Amino acid sequence: MIAAIVAGAPITVDEVERRVAALRDGRRGDLLPADGTTEGRQLRRWVTQVMVAERVVADEAARRGVVAPPDAPPLPLDAVARLELGSVVAAVLSADPLAQALYRDMTADVTVPEPDVLRYYAENRDRYRTRTARLVTHRRDGRPVNGGRWYAVSPGELPEPAVQAVFSAPEGSHVGPFDGHTFTVGPLQGQEISFEKVAQAIRASLLAARRRRHFALWADVHCARAQLMPGFEHPGDIGHPDHTHRH
Repeated sequence: MIAAIVAGAPITVDEVERRVAALRDGRRGDLLPADGTTEGRQLRRWVTQVMVAERVVADEAARRGVVAPPDAPPLPLDAVARLELGSVVAAVLSADPLAQALYRDMTADVTVPEPDVLRYYAENRDRYRTRTARLVTHRRDGRPVNGGRWYAVSPGELPEPAVQAVFSAPEGSHVGPFDGHTFTVGPLQGQEISFEKVAQAIRASLLAARRRRHFALWADVHCARAQLMPGFEHPGDIGHPDHTHRH
């Protein structure tokens, strides 16, 4: 029996079942949903998607003549990177040296124009201050705090949603009440870090994000061309009965 067809080549149900069984026998197998449940069937669909992506990667690597170097360093993927890539592509990239080699080859020409680096710095100046703080005057249940005098607060000293309001409001604004607390917002404080000191880090961050986007878009397009058999649809496909995300 066939679970999916990728570029004319089948992925069999037996192959999918062996992969699922390997996951269940792994060190986190006891955390996986039970077989026969909606979540268990969705896991099987997700595993099928991973296998489709692996096949797409292998085909493209063969076409480009890309091989996995035996001494290549792993590709680090933090939580943000995994969200940007999506769970399927992130799973393949984190575990498959060939996928990592293809990623490096495919994204080698991706660049970040210098105006984009400058724009990011200009639009996120609050990130480049030492100990970001804001001057406020503060009233609690109508009574002045700190004698009604200005004092500095940092983001960690305020609960949500007060912190978002205080640090995003224009200077001179009145925000609140939040559980009886109201604030008059003064200027931001903190020594500004110069562009020259952070440009390299910004450039690297933007470049990594663009590389991930380039690869993820390519993978999404090519994986979508696979033919999925009934019961092995994409987990997010609203057409199958186990799809649980509803609006």
